[in-house]
Amino acid sequence: MIRGGILAVACALLVLCILANPKAIGEKLVRKLTAGRATHTLLKFKRYYRTCDEGDIDISVATNRIIFASGDSAPSSKSSSTTSVPYHSSRGSASLRLRSADPTGAYGGTPPDTPLLTMDFKVDDVLVSSETTSLSAGSGSIYIAGTQVTEGGADAETVKSLRTSYVCKGFSLEALDDDKYHGLQFSPIITEGNGAKVHHILLYQCPEMAGDAEAASYQGRCWGDDVPLTVRRCNFGTIVAAWAIGGGPTIFPPAAGMPFGNGVENKHLLMEVHYDNFDGVNFNDSSGLRMFYTPTLRPNDVGVMYTGALPGIDIPPGEESYELNARCPTLCTTHLQEGGVKIFSSILHAHTAGRAIHASLLDSSGNFKASLGSEPYYDFNFQSSIELNVTMNAGDEIHTTCQFNTEGKSENTKFGLATDDEMCLTYLWYYPLQPKADRCIFANVDIANYELTSITDNPYDNREEGSVILPVALCENANFAVSSHLPPSQTDGDAECVKRALGGDMYLEGVGAAFDEANYMFESALDESYKMYWSYDEEEEVLSVAAKVKTTGWVGLGFGRGNMIGSDVVLGWVDDADGAYYFSDRFAKANVVPEVDESQDYWGVSVVQGSCDKDGENCNWEQAVSAEALLLSAGVSIRKLGRIGGTLWCVASFVMTFVFCLA
Repeated sequence: MIRGGILAVACALLVLCILANPKAIGEKLVRKLTAGRATHTLLKFKRYYRTCDEGDIDISVATNRIIFASGDSAPSSKSSSTTSVPYHSSRGSASLRLRSADPTGAYGGTPPDTPLLTMDFKVDDVLVSSETTSLSAGSGSIYIAGTQVTEGGADAETVKSLRTSYVCKGFSLEALDDDKYHGLQFSPIITEGNGAKVHHILLYQCPEMAGDAEAASYQGRCWGDDVPLTVRRCNFGTIVAAWAIGGGPTIFPPAAGMPFGNGVENKHLLMEVHYDNFDGVNFNDSSGLRMFYTPTLRPNDVGVMYTGALPGIDIPPGEESYELNARCPTLCTTHLQEGGVKIFSSILHAHTAGRAIHASLLDSSGNFKASLGSEPYYDFNFQSSIELNVTMNAGDEIHTTCQFNTEGKSENTKFGLATDDEMCLTYLWYYPLQPKADRCIFANVDIANYELTSITDNPYDNREEGSVILPVALCENANFAVSSHLPPSQTDGDAECVKRALGGDMYLEGVGAAFDEANYMFESALDESYKMYWSYDEEEEVLSVAAKVKTTGWVGLGFGRGNMIGSDVVLGWVDDADGAYYFSDRFAKANVVPEVDESQDYWGVSVVQGSCDKDGENCNWEQAVSAEALLLSAGVSIRKLGRIGGTLWCVASFVMTFVFCLA
């Protein structure tokens, strides 16, 4: 009976040998023996910033919206165009500046080596609550969601919905001696754990605080009859510093600094902090800005100008892409000095309905001169500065275009201070400082209860005692027009796209050991299991990317607009059966597996596997598989080993069958 069983097994092996490919049998056998040793998958590729393919997203010099995902198992089909990709086990999104010296959003550069003095501007332990709006210091109520609400003064339904809070605090710099100083850097100081709720921080010049001790030491809400008149008048005034969620420090170039002290109006400041308490969980906050300054003056004083649209914004509900255009006309810049001013940085700003913002500098005839910043994939939670080197001359115009999405809203979205209201702004940092060049806001309707003043007038001159002006700095009343009638803004990306040949071979082979983190300029842990590496080459306009992911299934990485729909996606995996890797350039038209592009515009591609330590480091990629070879640490090709193993298998089965058949 035993002999019969062995004979049956031997005959079965012989049949398998005859019917199957010996090489494939051997490869699969070795794959099974080495299974479980790999822990990570590495995906690598290169691409141009612009590919001229409708299915690809341009790599912006500003914010890039990254989506990423991975699955625990590889697709069963060997075709890269398969739609049977297993459901993801992990996914997420992030915003990065892939073409910036500081991808986290800070304006480029570092503070000088000379010792710097520091001064902090922070709120004092503010309690932010969706149920009560009183400050922990007992100094009154905070302005929330457009409504003044004192403790116990709102019904439960109203209180539940409140999420937007504004706190203002005054500061006096009179303790400084009579010297003049230059601020060289402003860095955010965000209370630990509050990073997602501190929306923005603005520091305004407030010369009217001189001699007003109450205003200089004030902390409380920003508007209301019980708020000191001086505090109310300084809001929407001349900006000294600005920071928004997701941004880093503002570092001024070596040629300029922000003036303080003797002979300038920055001896009294008002700080405004906007909180977005989106989940209604109470928290305390002491956030603010830290200024690094020095008595060693630089050649120029820095100025800040903001322009765009505030009053009159009125966006209908249900709009997929509503475009609003705002123009700061020639009259607003005619007083600039001969030779113009140097604009070195910008921040583009909208609220949660914002999807894209573009700012352009035009000459006096309305012709495009230069981009002042472009956020084609605007992220409300990642508002950081854009480095510029643009000269604005007398008579130039500034054009700002914002695109909004109001799908899901049932009412019109209008200008306002709450997170669900909207704005459309461009903040510009420039030098040398110019008089009356701090704001130029386009409006398309008059606003009741506010006095609108021309930028050519002093907004604080000739007003009655107790009156408050919203200094929107209109250049002339003729600017009251429907903003959408203006021509759209232009960007540097409007130039004709010229299709280029790939910069190298599309697929790399046998590259398991070739990955070196040092070859990449930047890295970012997108989540605990997904690390992205990249470098950029401005001369060749090439982005090089690697993704190291804790999975032996599939890996996906995309460039898009914050979600999957409309994203440019790459997918890669190593086949479990034959060890070959598969990669494809795709485009997501819906929340399903992205379709493969007709034009594959990536090169230098490889997908390999390897074993890493528990921290995802010290990876051994020699055990990884390429399209042509699976390399073992001993340097033996698995396909060669597969041929040897498969042949031995068949020989053994034949001998066993022959012996037992003769016995």
